[in-house]
Amino acid sequence: MIYRLVLAVAVTTALVGATAPALSIARADAASGTMERQLDELETELTTLVETDDATANGDARRAVTIRLPVRTYTNAGVSQLQFAERAGVGIATWTVESRKQTERLVGTPIRTTAATDRLDEPGTHRLVFVLTRSNGQRILQVHRFKSEAAARHGHA
Repeated sequence: MIYRLVLAVAVTTALVGATAPALSIARADAASGTMERQLDELETELTTLVETDDATANGDARRAVTIRLPVRTYTNAGVSQLQFAERAGVGIATWTVESRKQTERLVGTPIRTTAATDRLDEPGTHRLVFVLTRSNGQRILQVHRFKSEAAARHGHA
């Protein structure tokens, strides 16, 4: 009886040890896949905004979007942070899954953040507004937190 128990524990330990790396990779892939799909949709929205709207000083051209940072679960590694930035004149998004950063190009226009949107690190839903405007003669996308419809209409997105 003791031998069977010891053998069962040994086999279980070996199985868990053998599947742990595969589970870790699958969890990270799930989180990254979620972010890639959302950022592909955001890329389409921002490209349409930049191509069809005019950049004005008061930022009339805007898109409100929802980004969801996956929560860490048994089947998903979760995203610990998301950042928007400008690199070589284009807007990019960088997210972190299990200490690994991944970057995706979003739009051929620089993206500038505010203090509230510099780094999104809370899991869950984030409502953002991307505003197409001009700064020093250059078209840029400014990222703000979405507050309310009334505030957005009065330029306080």
